[in-house]
Amino acid sequence: MRASLFQYDPRVIRSLKKSVVRTTTLFYLYEIYPNATYPAEISRNTGIDASNIIGALRGMKDRYNGSSSLVEMGLVDVIEREGVKYYKLSEYGKRTVEFLKIYMKNGGYNKVILR
Repeated sequence: MRASLFQYDPRVIRSLKKSVVRTTTLFYLYEIYPNATYPAEISRNTGIDASNIIGALRGMKDRYNGSSSLVEMGLVDVIEREGVKYYKLSEYGKRTVEFLKIYMKNGGYNKVILR
């Protein structure tokens, strides 16, 4: 896929540039795709506090804007089973990460270290 062919929302890119937590969470979900997981597991594997992961995924009143959350922007899907919420990278989220990997390797936006 060529980066120039992907239609991305500049609001999404801006949101990811403003938050290392959002970007790290998104890249972690890309690594385990197509599997779903829960915030505590993301926290354990990224070293980021679980409350910050929840804020990045779905927003939090004071610290994370809900409209800029990964779920609200369509990058992550919520799967609810037996009252437990799991999070999985959406197809749009997958294409966004692939675009960012190409963009970052070409010298743009290197805030995140690619794994």
